[in-house]
Amino acid sequence: MSGDGRMVMVRSGIRRLFLAMAFFAALGLACGFDRQEKKVYDDGELLTEDEEAGLQELLVETADRTEQDLIIVTIRDNGGKESGDYADDFYDRHGFGYEKKNGSGVLFLIDMDARTFYIRTAGTAIERYTDAEISDTLDALMPDMRAGDYAGACFTFISEAERYLTGGETAENGYYDIEEGRFVEYPAAPKEPGWKKAVSPKRLAVVFSVSAAVSAFAVLIISRSRKTRKNVNGGTYMKDGGLQFRERSDRFTHTTVVTRKLPKDNGGSAGHTGRSYSSSHTSSGGHSHGGGGRSF
Repeated sequence: MSGDGRMVMVRSGIRRLFLAMAFFAALGLACGFDRQEKKVYDDGELLTEDEEAGLQELLVETADRTEQDLIIVTIRDNGGKESGDYADDFYDRHGFGYEKKNGSGVLFLIDMDARTFYIRTAGTAIERYTDAEISDTLDALMPDMRAGDYAGACFTFISEAERYLTGGETAENGYYDIEEGRFVEYPAAPKEPGWKKAVSPKRLAVVFSVSAAVSAFAVLIISRSRKTRKNVNGGTYMKDGGLQFRERSDRFTHTTVVTRKLPKDNGGSAGHTGRSYSSSHTSSGGHSHGGGGRSF
């Protein structure tokens, strides 16, 4: 091959390399997720360097599978803030989000100052990680938290979050509006007054039909009894001209008691008894967040 031919091949290879780099760069911009960004903020110094490195790698890998930004934060001083508010402000201040700045993601906070741990959702994670699923996750984290195994709690959080974000439920009471950047709940169906139900056409038709049937049956019985009337006197109730009485009595022997365990009421939001429900609030930064927490 001549020198000119080799030069053409080299230029062609360089051109393809630049095109590939441009493609992946554009893909990264479209996604908005920075895989090099720090995902573990161990300000509470609860993790070893190896644990922090392992969590960082796992958080990035899980974010790709769930399409949600995942962050872990530990603190020893919350500055007088409520743990949930601290988590909201931390998320907003750093602009986390998988698809954009202040976008979709889940933050796990361990607050040693208040002895609480919180899960906060943002963006589409609000509807994909329902209140009941977050509650179940917090329950799963409690043994590690009480045992002081904070690294174990962090790894459990990642596993549970991935399970629910990829194969769990989706909120039926609302959706995340990407353009407005907030979680929007569907308006509750208006309750029909009780008197309307009582006088509804369907109910009136049923009542009328039953009443007519009972009346017709009563009239039929009365008319038949009139046709079959016979003479009745004192002898009708006597046998062989005398009165006979038969004594009958009941004797109490024992009592049988049947017990049934009633199902426990786990509570829930008013007007929403199902599990596929997500609640949200607006942070001081003006962004929608969901989630919950526990004390340990």
